Amino acid sequence: MNLPDRLTQAGQAHHHYEQTTLKGVYDADWPTWYAQYLLEHGLNSCLATPLTLAQLSQFLKDSYQHYQSVGGQQSWADYTANQLIAAGIHND
Repeated sequence: MNLPDRLTQAGQAHHHYEQTTLKGVYDADWPTWYAQYLLEHGLNSCLATPLTLAQLSQFLKDSYQHYQSVGGQQSWADYTANQLIAAGIHND
């Protein structure tokens, strides 16, 4: 599975979590949830530099803030995958 697909899958799983477990309440700590999900589903196996939960959570949070500031012409998953590649974290 490619990196954008992994991020999209995490987003779909998180949406389900928000709707079922949180009963539709916004999860302000979504970066940590995404990071845990991604790490549990093998993300580090496709990274050149394995990340801890805290590192990945912060990266996702920062990436989303930057994505919002630039107006996001592509999906967040594609944008974040490109950020991982640009940072040299992802095995391309």
